[in-house]
Amino acid sequence: MLKYFTGIYCLLLMGSSLGQQISPNQEPDTTEEPAQTEQQLAPIQVTASRLATTTNDSVRAVTVVNRADIQNKPNALLPDLLRNETGVYIQQTTPGQGIPIIRGLKGSQNLHLVDGMRVNTAFFRNAPNQYFALIDSFMIDQIDVVRGPGSVLYGGDALGGVVNVITHSPVFVGSQWQTTGQLAGIYNSADEQWLSHVNVDSGNETLATTLGLSYQDIGQRTTGSGETIPFTAYTARSANNKWVYQPNDEHRLLFDVQYLRQPATPRVDDLVAGFGQTEPDSRVFLFTPNERYFAHINYQSSQATAWYDNADWHLAWQKIVDGRLKQGLNSTTITTEQNASELWGWQMDFDKSLGVGQWVYGFETYQDTISSAKQQSQNGSTVHKDPRFPDQSVMRHWAVYTDYHHPIGQHQLSIGARYSDYDIDLNSPEISEDGLRLSDVTWQLGWLYQLNDADRLFANLSRGFRPPNIFDLGQVGDRPNNRFNVVNVDVKPESVHTLDIGYKHAGNGWQAETVLFVSDYKDVIASSLTGETTDSGREIVQSQNIGEVQIWGLEAQYNRYLNHGGHLYAHLTYTYGKQREAGEHEPADRIPPAFGVIGYHWPISQTLTWRQQARYASHQNRLSARDVRDARINPLGTGGFVVYDSHLTWQAGIQTTMRVGIENLFDKKYREHASGLDAAGRNYHVSIFYEF
Repeated sequence: MLKYFTGIYCLLLMGSSLGQQISPNQEPDTTEEPAQTEQQLAPIQVTASRLATTTNDSVRAVTVVNRADIQNKPNALLPDLLRNETGVYIQQTTPGQGIPIIRGLKGSQNLHLVDGMRVNTAFFRNAPNQYFALIDSFMIDQIDVVRGPGSVLYGGDALGGVVNVITHSPVFVGSQWQTTGQLAGIYNSADEQWLSHVNVDSGNETLATTLGLSYQDIGQRTTGSGETIPFTAYTARSANNKWVYQPNDEHRLLFDVQYLRQPATPRVDDLVAGFGQTEPDSRVFLFTPNERYFAHINYQSSQATAWYDNADWHLAWQKIVDGRLKQGLNSTTITTEQNASELWGWQMDFDKSLGVGQWVYGFETYQDTISSAKQQSQNGSTVHKDPRFPDQSVMRHWAVYTDYHHPIGQHQLSIGARYSDYDIDLNSPEISEDGLRLSDVTWQLGWLYQLNDADRLFANLSRGFRPPNIFDLGQVGDRPNNRFNVVNVDVKPESVHTLDIGYKHAGNGWQAETVLFVSDYKDVIASSLTGETTDSGREIVQSQNIGEVQIWGLEAQYNRYLNHGGHLYAHLTYTYGKQREAGEHEPADRIPPAFGVIGYHWPISQTLTWRQQARYASHQNRLSARDVRDARINPLGTGGFVVYDSHLTWQAGIQTTMRVGIENLFDKKYREHASGLDAAGRNYHVSIFYEF
């Protein structure tokens, strides 16, 4: 199947001239094709180097989801906006959560940011988790995904990649006070989704603010062929407010607050029997509540000094609440938990031109305090139990980094390094008397060669690093699939060396990128069986360094911008992994199948556009022993699929946009690999956006 999809991709590359064809009733168009700007073909991103650079001129492999892309995607959850993007696979355990898998890595092995500030907490799992979905998708202007280690600029966790969510900032021209805004309503039939949103921008060129409110009501999911999955309904509500003060062109101050709450979201895979199970683990399992609070102050200065040309100061606070309510299938005991992470972060970033070169450097420090409590209730009595995480445990981090870019003729070279220091206090002499102190040096080397105005060759070699966090070291309690986790304070950091080699093109009405990568992971941290069981019969597991993992892959994308606004696009990602554990070789955990999308955006008229696409994935039967034991994964492998979507967008007026469509047109029943539930079946979509 991979050869088949690769063949399709190559045909698209070879046949880009087909975009010039005309319909039988249309006269040939002899006018010259309108020139596309570099930003249209290769959008501006800031995450790969902390400098505003087009993706074509970056020495890194970067995926950008901009505002135009977001308008054509499902947006119940933030991870939905990354689905079908080059190099990013989405795993979903319940409809209320989802994570990106980048180069075969997931959870805390990828770093998640909002406006450059960490979302990853000290209890982020190195597995599917719900925290990245606690960011409102409606407030986003752009998402940058740096594929490959980003530890030099962003520190620990950036092994597979970095996902930076850039939120909307209000911009006005002139001194007169102005107000604009948007109302949005969305309905999706397959999940009985009702989404609503309002945001208002108000201000002038000196002072401006934006306020956004969103509400989601998600019902039961209907899969292909009409099956309804229970325990998939949830609601969510969110709010955000940002203020921007810009007294002149050289100074800018931002203040931002964000809030999202899911009052009670079921964990579907614990409530529905999975593969290899005759009955589910639990009668009740709710994340109740899941919440994220965020406050951020950012001061930007472009008033050059002897030390910097531009400076960026950030101070941020984030609190994530992970509450739980659980009752075993055959138990009368109800367990409740109150877990929370309170994360403070402060960072300073600077850049300075040195002759023809560019120097980026900075400092950052974070402190994350974990609070955790657990109770069990039975027959009207409640007792306190050992919490999931050591209560008032703390993970502290500080780092300094530098990254230098230097052009030599048609070549651009970059070199960077970072020193990171971690101090982990589990607040329990019984677990760890002296705490844990870790330090590490990460580095990267990059090369970009400009063949001509449109074509680039690039390569980079980088080292990533992830220290064990409080989840890895100190978690205690039940896990899915009849497991029980115990403490292991001897877990060592994991690291990766990754080599990328690639080609980029942006010009003459088309954009393309092809990247080959190989990654070598050492001391990989994973949940492993100890061979023991609890008194209740649960298998005891703990986080351990399981050995070494090698991952190879191909990431390719193609965009052809045709006359009169047509857009042909195709993406293909292929990942292959193997691991060595206890001297034995086997496939690596949860490696996605080959996947991608082929589509066409057709402007029928000035007011009507039609987008049709095919999403595909190949069969994945290369499973590790942990995959085979995972009730979310068919031990025979996850089947491949091809799913067709079609949407029609009508610009009803200057202020009103309507969109209708059908997703999964042929009602295909399928599951994205390692997800905890089948994907939605045939879905009828209706949305309306009103600008004022």
